[in-house]
Amino acid sequence: MKMIKNIIINLFSLLLVSCSSESIEAQVIHNVNAKEFNKLIKSDEGIILDVRTVGELNKGHIEDATNIDFYASDFASKLNLIRKDVPIYVYCMSGGRSSKTTHKMKELGFDKVYNLLGGFSEWKLNNFKVVIKEGQVFKKQKFTTMSEFSEVIQNNDIVLADFSTQWCVPCKKMKPIIEEIKKENKHLKVVFIDADINKDLVKKYKVRGVPVFIVYRDGVEVFRHVGMIDKLELVNKIK
Repeated sequence: MKMIKNIIINLFSLLLVSCSSESIEAQVIHNVNAKEFNKLIKSDEGIILDVRTVGELNKGHIEDATNIDFYASDFASKLNLIRKDVPIYVYCMSGGRSSKTTHKMKELGFDKVYNLLGGFSEWKLNNFKVVIKEGQVFKKQKFTTMSEFSEVIQNNDIVLADFSTQWCVPCKKMKPIIEEIKKENKHLKVVFIDADINKDLVKKYKVRGVPVFIVYRDGVEVFRHVGMIDKLELVNKIK
């Protein structure tokens, strides 16, 4: 009798754990149709993620989509550079790769991810906006050593470090703003760090998501911001 009771208790515990796991997954991963996806990306703060190949991307994509190729060898490491505290809207061509991506993002600790059911094909069938641009051209970025970065921080009164990548759309949008700030503030030393190739710096300075802007004054970090930021707010931090 006692053995049967223990078996029932164990089965009940397993059921609770299973239900709990499904509940957590449901809270993180949301599968939505094209109409809901379109509504969400218009109303919410977040990042649109296209996990198709560059060739597929160049034939058309959703406006402001960040592209990371699902088949790339560094796919997971690039995913890990995306902000985890904002909604991520993921799509591929038909929904297979994006579904696998959302589960990977759940493992990586993302708060909320939305998967477009039917993918970009479904998006086009609903006649939603499609953007076609020239192919992406990535320039070779500078590798910065630990000692070089430390020297810049120590030898300049005020430093603005911009941790970003070439494929991140928020990074691209912030780049001209940072260039303006650099031009307008001669006393400021600006350092652009490519998070893709400077992984040691990303790890040492605990960069979580891109873009990340860090202000150093007299060698000490005095301000940090993850994601896009208003120009005036950032300028006020470097005065």
